[in-house]
Amino acid sequence: MTEGSSGEAEHYRREAMGAFAHEVRTPLTSIRMVLELARRQSGAGPLVLDAELGGMLRQSVDDLQGLADDLQEASRLERGRLVVGAGPADLSAAVEAARELLGGRIEIAGPTPDPIEGPWDAPRLVRAIAGFSESANRIGDGSGRVRFQCVRGDRTVQLVFESGEPNDEGKPIAADAGFAFFRSRQFVLAMGGAVDCARSERHARITATLPTARSGAARV
Repeated sequence: MTEGSSGEAEHYRREAMGAFAHEVRTPLTSIRMVLELARRQSGAGPLVLDAELGGMLRQSVDDLQGLADDLQEASRLERGRLVVGAGPADLSAAVEAARELLGGRIEIAGPTPDPIEGPWDAPRLVRAIAGFSESANRIGDGSGRVRFQCVRGDRTVQLVFESGEPNDEGKPIAADAGFAFFRSRQFVLAMGGAVDCARSERHARITATLPTARSGAARV
């Protein structure tokens, strides 16, 4: 799916909320499970959390906080209440930082780009690269390995994330891409770029195009 029409923008908004609603259930379910286990262990007395349950509870609360922060950031971007940084940022450093952020959960397979500076918000560029990698793996073949390439044009640079092999069973980008996809897409649009997606059964190809020079107003 390619950026452009108001219908596409509305589709992405609907699917983003569906992804958020789905993902917020995971930490809530974990919290409910921790409280139930603590209730059983504590009997009729006050709830007592051992170290393991306490760690699970803290992680679930952190996950909820992260999702809430992401949603608030997305809302502020869409309403024009948050301005992304204008750089300069280095693409090669951002790719390496994204690999570190993923912590080995997803392999960004491909050479690190040559140093390329652009008018990008460095921290959000890192999160976008990591987010697109997670999403490509999630709706691709799920192998944990995402093929990555960087294609430099005259005034743009394209970052391509691909998982699986293309086939004729075309599918739209939907909530199952995960909230990270929609957040990452919004970052790229706010930096004056565009996001194109091709998806089929067990295959995903996400292409993020970023300007290499500051231009007009950003789109969200």
